Parts: sequence; C-alpha cells; structure tokens
Amino acid sequence: MLLVTCDTGFEHVLANELIELTNGTIKHISSGRIFIDIPRNSFVNVFRSRIANNIYMLINVFNGITTLEDIYKAVKGLEFTDFIDPQQSFAIRSERIGEHSFTSIDISRVAGQAVIDSYIASKNIRLKVDLDNPDIEIYVELNRDRLLVGFALVRASMHIRRYRLFNHPAALKPTIAASMLRLVKWDPKEGLVDPMCGGGTIVIEAALISKNIEIPCINKQSINMNISRKIMYTIDEELEKLCRAIIERDYHRAHIGIDLNPRFVEGAIINAKNGGVDDAVLFLKGDSIELIPKIKQIEYELGAELSIAVFNPPYGYRMKLAKLSELYKRTLEILRDHRFKRASFITSAIKIAENALTKLSDVSVNRIRVIHGTLPSNVYIVDFK
Repeated sequence: MLLVTCDTGFEHVLANELIELTNGTIKHISSGRIFIDIPRNSFVNVFRSRIANNIYMLINVFNGITTLEDIYKAVKGLEFTDFIDPQQSFAIRSERIGEHSFTSIDISRVAGQAVIDSYIASKNIRLKVDLDNPDIEIYVELNRDRLLVGFALVRASMHIRRYRLFNHPAALKPTIAASMLRLVKWDPKEGLVDPMCGGGTIVIEAALISKNIEIPCINKQSINMNISRKIMYTIDEELEKLCRAIIERDYHRAHIGIDLNPRFVEGAIINAKNGGVDDAVLFLKGDSIELIPKIKQIEYELGAELSIAVFNPPYGYRMKLAKLSELYKRTLEILRDHRFKRASFITSAIKIAENALTKLSDVSVNRIRVIHGTLPSNVYIVDFK
C-alpha cells in the first residue's frame, strides 16, 4: 500500500488523479493523506502525479503503540533485508501527531536502533547511518497510537519543481497550482490567463500539461531510485520509455501570465524556458485590468479561446484592505465582462474575498477550504453566467 500526501484540502483532487493514473483502489483518506493500493505494473505512474507532495511505500501499520519500547519492538520485528543492501546507508525520517511523552527525535533514535538490530539479527551486518544523504529513507509516523513504517519513494517533496530557478517571495506551490487547474475544469485546448502571475507557476504548470510533459521527466532527481528498483526492477526503463514516448499535443501559446512587476515577469520567463515551455507561454508586464481586453481581441492568433483564469492574488500584507477588495472585484468583473466562463483563485484573505464576491452579479461560487503554507485559505471557483 502507498501513502501519498498533498496539501490539506486537496485530498479528493489527488485521489481522483491517482485513480486515473494507476487504476488503484483508495483504502483511506485523511487530512493531507491518501492510502491507495495500486497494481504493481502501474507503479511508475504514481510518479506522474502533478498534485502529490510525498510518496511512501508502507511495509506495516501497527495499532496500540504508546511507548518508545512499543516502537522499538514493532520496527525490530520487521524484515529490511529485501529492501536495503548491506553496503547501503539509511536514515529515519519520523513524524509525530498527537500528544506523547517523547519527541520525533526520540522516535528516530529508537526506530533507527531497531532497524540496525533487525539487520544484524538477519545478516549479522551493521547498517551504516547517513542522516544527510542516505541511500534509503525509512519513514516512521506515530499518529496518536498508530504507527506507520514505510520507505520514502521520493528524496524531496514533488512540489519542488526543478524548473524554478526564480523564486517569487510569495510563490504558489506547483502542486497547488495543478490542483486548481483540475478544480476549475480547465481543458488544455482552452486558453488560460493568470492576471497576477508572479513567477509564472500556474501558467507553466498549465503549459506542461498542454505539451504533455510528465513530472518524472523534469523531476527525476526527486525519485529515490534505490528503493524504487526494489519494487519495480524495470523502473529505469519504464521512466526512460515514458519520457522518450512523450507525444506532444497540438499546443497553443494561449497560456498567458500578467504582472505589474518587471522582475517577476523576467523570472517567469526564465522558469518557463527552464521547464521547456517557453514556446507555449506568453508573459506580459502591465495591469491585467487594461491588458485582458486587449489580449481577448487577439486570442485566436494565440491559438485558443481565453476562457479560464486561475490566480493567486495578494493577501493584503502590503496593500490596504479596501484597495485589496477592490482589486479582487475589478479582476473578476473584467473576466466576466470579457466572456471568460470560469475563474479560480486562492486566498487567505477570506473576508475580503467574500466582500468582493457579494458585490459581483451574474456569478455562482463554490468554496473549498484548504491550507496554503500554514494559512487557512479558500480556493474559490467562480462561474460566470
């Protein structure tokens, strides 16, 4: 069974994506976590997720675990020789949820010793520990009295896209951007506008989809091949085949980002080029209120109707609240008045967003509660009538 994580609030979006990719069976969904069984021949497809953050292969789940001694006994009873070679190093990555009389550091220490002792009992060999760059990472999570033990299949969260050379100071996670594209029901045949694009994440994620560029093909360094080869010995060939067999769709250039800040626009262009989608995007410096009517006039020259907008607006830390509410309202009005059919935006300034939406006619609104970073936020999906 796999444990696949995402940002809180996007669980069902991830679950649906994983089912599409792997034909797997969802076993359980909890906050930011999907437990799924997948066919072995679909294993490589889990890395194609555009929404997942971390992926773990669980080797056991224990209940009634309350003490460090319980953790030691549970982990020591597991067999690690099928997954860790004698010359390989390992590290424990632990997480603790709930109230306990010990820390996550204590869990790592005890679980690490249990792995060493288990391996000595089986092979009479003491495994090396490498906390900085281990060959194998073992994930140990104590959630109240339930202990999960598994192997990390990725070395870093998959939201860290390798194309991002320029980092916007308030950048949206690419995995959240991809989630919003699904929530707004954007189709790659449609044009897309981000009227406040910052470093270009939403536009670039859309262009990657339009060009059929798979996440493992730009993020292969994130996959822990040491453990993945133990699960699917042909994974190198499968990944190579996946990336070599990419069939580019007939894509357009109507993935458009607009921003007032020239430095952000330059950074977005750099990111797009690094992601291999600079031929499928257009970044413009200026005020989206003024530019959207102009680009709507030439949308078909760009190859597609501009009908969907997705954006991550300012939250108000550097802008007066009244001005921020007016920005939200005017942006949505200009989209509605220029025949966009739908928009989605994410914000933690919920009162401001609600105030702006109450002043907007001819719209229907859906709301999804999420966590953006550490901030409780709403994703709004606005349908223009």
